[in-house]
Amino acid sequence: MERTLTAPTHHETAIRITARPAYELLLSLVAFSTPARVDSYDVGSKWFADVDGRIDDPLRAQITRLSNGCEHILIRLFDVAIDLPPTASGEAFVSAVEALEPSRLRLTLLGYFARRSRRRVDPAIILEAARGDGTAARRLIEDNSDGPECERALSNVLGLTDAAAAELVVSTLRAWQERVFDGLWAVVGPILADEAERLRGRSRELGLDAFLAEATNGADVVAAPDVDEIEVFPTWVLRPWNVFWERGTTQVVGVAAQLDDIGSDPDAPPQRLVQLARALGDERRLRVLRRLTTGNYTLQELSEHFGIPKTTLLHHLVILRSAGIVRVGAGPTGRYSLRPRMPVDLHRLLDGYLPAVTRNGSPGGPGIVG
Repeated sequence: MERTLTAPTHHETAIRITARPAYELLLSLVAFSTPARVDSYDVGSKWFADVDGRIDDPLRAQITRLSNGCEHILIRLFDVAIDLPPTASGEAFVSAVEALEPSRLRLTLLGYFARRSRRRVDPAIILEAARGDGTAARRLIEDNSDGPECERALSNVLGLTDAAAAELVVSTLRAWQERVFDGLWAVVGPILADEAERLRGRSRELGLDAFLAEATNGADVVAAPDVDEIEVFPTWVLRPWNVFWERGTTQVVGVAAQLDDIGSDPDAPPQRLVQLARALGDERRLRVLRRLTTGNYTLQELSEHFGIPKTTLLHHLVILRSAGIVRVGAGPTGRYSLRPRMPVDLHRLLDGYLPAVTRNGSPGGPGIVG
């Protein structure tokens, strides 16, 4: 999910901003199926607990069998969602998945149609693996793996027949749509529609590069040479993660919905201040920040320096990026660096939220005084 797009833009690239039910349905299932990332999702553990109370053991088992905690299997269904009208409902998305030929659906799960997978693995290898060739299957798992969870997920899909894989996917999506997503969308749909309208306004005020940098909160997004359109959509459930996908001449960028203005509690702290406090309240993240004061580093370099798996370290970097503390450069090996204004922003936010306290401990008006 969290990566950047590569290559310079050599032509005018159009931008489209949508709020799609199909995308949010898919991403809500992705979030729930990756419990190891609970602490990095802004929805928090309460959302996971609420959802867990709506589903039963058979559906939990189906989700585990399908994803094994690896988001890359499910995220490939974006290829189906992209082809639907932006207003298509969650039910319409599930029906579109069900309408696919079982062999095509299984190949979709294996990454046969995904540009990222095809750059890493020869499509012929994926096709032979899907047909049962053991050597090709091992090559696919080795070259297209994103950790042990994804190795298990790929192995599970390879072990299913086309019909069994299609049945597993469709039954899982339909149960999720009926038991979880329809209720979720009734609440967050209007929020995302308003956020899409806000993003449209910002896109008219800013240039393309500046708009994408702001919308993604620090990720450099550079359109590939053959891209004619970039579709940006806000997501509620996957905050603060960004989502990047490519399909034909369209690149899709999912951005965290900004919820600062939601709610009426006058005593509530600004969302950005909450994000900063959360990001800084972890010793490992503070160590990463100290390291970044010495230079700019790739995820691999930071992983080797701290002896932390890349998947674990990425969660911390996403939290730091979403809080506006670090930024990440373009490319699959984008370098992480500090944003220079972070200390100033933190002081300004605290100064604006906390009333000043005099030396005798009584309030002294807005701001912080010595």
